[in-house]
Amino acid sequence: MRVFIAITVPEEIKQQALQVKEELVKFRPDIKWVEYGNYHITLKFLGEVDSQLNDIKARLFQAAQACPPFKLVTSEIGFFPGRSRPRVVWMGVKGELEKARFLGERVDTYLNELGFEAERKRSFHLTLGRIRSEKEIEKILAQTGIINNRLKRYDFTISEFSLMESRLSSTGPEYSVLEKYRLEG
Repeated sequence: MRVFIAITVPEEIKQQALQVKEELVKFRPDIKWVEYGNYHITLKFLGEVDSQLNDIKARLFQAAQACPPFKLVTSEIGFFPGRSRPRVVWMGVKGELEKARFLGERVDTYLNELGFEAERKRSFHLTLGRIRSEKEIEKILAQTGIINNRLKRYDFTISEFSLMESRLSSTGPEYSVLEKYRLEG
């Protein structure tokens, strides 16, 4: 079973991500867009974990007990690794990032006991799409600058995170929630 740990985002943020996508898709770039139902903020990708699933669930419960809820706010549209060689288009978040990082550190600490390595660098963002070629990329870069100048900022409270299963199919990944963890710290 392929799993990852994610923060789900409210519908208005999914709607905003969809609007950004719809504005960019008009340029017909070679981008594999994330499906509406799959928008999330990844805390940690674990990969194949069949035999460890119950231990992972127990450790994530411990991490949730140690962390308080926190607030995030959507920010600009950006690119990984950067605008000079874009491979991923994303929507960033700001806000109480120190509390978000603390949650990530707790998850790393508890899962380290099971042999999972800590994240080297954690970037809180919502992936919109993966860029497959540079077709129309200059237009995409220019348009995201315009979008960023008028992008509405949405505040949202993170009070839980989820352990998600990812099933790969010919139409793309299909995600399902295995368990939710309420932040209680």
